[in-house]
Amino acid sequence: MESNEVEIEDAPPGYKSYVWQYFGFLIKKDKDGNRVTDKTKTVCKLCHAVIPYTTSNTSNMNHHLQRHHKNVKTAPEKTSLPKGQLTMKQTLTPTLPPSSLHAKQITRLIGEFIADYMAPFNMVENRKFIQMFNVLEPKFKMPCRGHFSEKVIPEIYNKTKQSVKEYLKNADCVALTTDSWTSRATQSYITITAEVINEKWERKSFVLQTRELSESHTGVNIAHVLRNVSEWELTRPQTTIACVTDNASNMDIAVRESGLHPHIKCLAHVVNLASKRGLAVSSVARLLGRVRRITTFFHKSTTATAVLTNKQTQLELPRHKLITDVQTRWNSTYNMLARYLEQQAAVSAALSCPGIRRNAREIDTLDNSDISDVEDIVKLLKPLKTATTVVCDEKEPTVSLIIPLKFMIEQSMSPDENDTQTIANMKSGILLDISDRYSGDCNDMLQECTALDPRFRSLSHLNDEQRESVYARIREKASALHEQRNQVG
Repeated sequence: MESNEVEIEDAPPGYKSYVWQYFGFLIKKDKDGNRVTDKTKTVCKLCHAVIPYTTSNTSNMNHHLQRHHKNVKTAPEKTSLPKGQLTMKQTLTPTLPPSSLHAKQITRLIGEFIADYMAPFNMVENRKFIQMFNVLEPKFKMPCRGHFSEKVIPEIYNKTKQSVKEYLKNADCVALTTDSWTSRATQSYITITAEVINEKWERKSFVLQTRELSESHTGVNIAHVLRNVSEWELTRPQTTIACVTDNASNMDIAVRESGLHPHIKCLAHVVNLASKRGLAVSSVARLLGRVRRITTFFHKSTTATAVLTNKQTQLELPRHKLITDVQTRWNSTYNMLARYLEQQAAVSAALSCPGIRRNAREIDTLDNSDISDVEDIVKLLKPLKTATTVVCDEKEPTVSLIIPLKFMIEQSMSPDENDTQTIANMKSGILLDISDRYSGDCNDMLQECTALDPRFRSLSHLNDEQRESVYARIREKASALHEQRNQVG
């Protein structure tokens, strides 16, 4: 309804909607001629159209402006705050709204901390943890652990997984490493890691998955797990994916069944197997048993340990504890023998004390001949210890280390006419175990990798004919790669 003679009253100042710039309330006269404001109708100031009005509802007025006065600005300009800055209302609010940028950033960082340090979810309910955040950001309300386990961590995982998939997709070459292990709760798992070198020649490593392996550890079952990494989009046209594993026979089957190539055996595991073969010589095993009983005795007796410490001080020896080896880790046996040699004077003096000797009747102290054997064993194992240390201490170990370290070990195990029968037997066992490792095509590939490493490119462990054969294969492969890239270009 429209009228040209309409009286309009402006809306009160408390009415904040922009539409009140263009509307007011209709003023009518009652039967006595008094002016009365009708709050059930509003009047357009532009065309005097009368619009029904319900308290706090401006939709009808807004629609009228959009339909009949399109040139009128129908929305107020929004003032944007700098990223991360709170509005006045948020600033005065007692707690940060969970949807605010600041609260989201804090929550995500807590989630990343939980993921990085494998912390339990109930950490966020720890009284001191919450107290710390009350000091750092009093307005932040700590979400419950269910929020982290069901929302925050899955979101971080999915985002990280997508980022890793994209990275792997753009990488020219990918290599996998895999190993099975058992938790303290005796649950069996298998972990798969991807290694890549990007276009900037930077090496990156990603743990793709750790899966429980409850079924039998057969090569076929492990191969099934390896094939399931296809979700990471690792396949490359005309490119193979190398795989590094230990020397277990089931891993041979698993890698072959899953189509990965080449298959490279872990050097540290190779050294471990060879060392254990040498330590299994009967005379060495008996000597190790005697040393082990001595170190175990001191570990179990606080009185004997106190006497040993006193003797170390008197003899001006380092106050080091004796080491008992873990028989699955050969280098711990080396450390046990080396530490015993360091502390033999203090050990002998402690065991000679009457109070200690009464409790150590079953322990045979080592005589000079035994000490001489221990010294020879430690000297023999030193190159293997060096090889293990080099591989484990390298931040970015490469397969180019394998052949030079293997050659060093083989050279150190060469027979010598001055060797005792014990040492000769150990050398024979170690050489027999390590000599056949990395043979055939795998050896050719490793020799080429060694030649491409500036540290070993002279290939001093090979004769002239062998060296030239390696260089020729590299030239041939480089030429083929060059032609392939030219065709793609």
